[in-house]
Amino acid sequence: MARVFAIISLSVVILLAGIFSYLKVNNRAVSADTSNIMFTIKDGDSLVNISKNLESKSLIRNKYSFLFYAYTLGLNKKIQAGTFRLSPSLSTKDLIVKLSKGGVSDYWLKIIEGTRVEENDVKNAKEGYLFPDSYLIPTYYTADQILQVIQSNFDKKFAQAKEGATNKKLTDKEIVIFASILEREARSLKSKQEVAGILLNRLEIGMALQVDASVQYARDTKNKPKKYWEPLSKADISIISPFNTYKNPGLLPSPICNPGYDAIYAAFHPTASNYLYYITGNDNLMHYAVTLDQHNSNIANYLK
Repeated sequence: MARVFAIISLSVVILLAGIFSYLKVNNRAVSADTSNIMFTIKDGDSLVNISKNLESKSLIRNKYSFLFYAYTLGLNKKIQAGTFRLSPSLSTKDLIVKLSKGGVSDYWLKIIEGTRVEENDVKNAKEGYLFPDSYLIPTYYTADQILQVIQSNFDKKFAQAKEGATNKKLTDKEIVIFASILEREARSLKSKQEVAGILLNRLEIGMALQVDASVQYARDTKNKPKKYWEPLSKADISIISPFNTYKNPGLLPSPICNPGYDAIYAAFHPTASNYLYYITGNDNLMHYAVTLDQHNSNIANYLK
């Protein structure tokens, strides 16, 4: 009996030693790589899911060791939601402690369709390429890093909008310029596509585009206003500027705002028609015309 007890005791010691060794090994850092990986914990994420996500991103060696140390350190209920900068060079214990102290102070950057670069708090931005969206930005990001995030999103959405494009007349650079006009001149995707077809008709016959938004841009560039995109006055139409599409035929030299996905899609997928004129009436609907007389009639009926 004593011998059996001794064998059992020895087995327990060996088992415990094995467990201890296993936990010790899996507490070690995954690697010596000190580069940061952004890791997000959402509100409501369970400790089990957090451990699985950490393991899948190779930030810990083993999810079970993470759970063990979280409980033994008494931090299992103190893991914070947020975005963290984590490194594979952290031990499991150190990583748990870091997760219990809260994430970095990220902030949301929202870019609205049709705004100019001056209306957004993004340094060194290029007009037309601040893709409208909401971006979660770490506070330590430089201006260049912020622009890289936005540019990556722009490139992705631009490529999506280009799929199956029917407008082969404009280069990608011209598409951005064209889309910036559509963004300011029409509201829905359908109306943007219809206006795109009309403006392409004007370009085809050498007719001036005659869009108010371009003149608004010219005016507000010359004299920075308290509020951008205010309605035009009669005097504004006479502004001397390459952006005055009442005086200069052809496409603009550069974008006038930052177009969203629908405007870019419409630039690539215009609706073909024989219309040359359009207005947005007081009824908030678009009204189209083939001739100037029809256009004037629409103005009389829907704008006066």
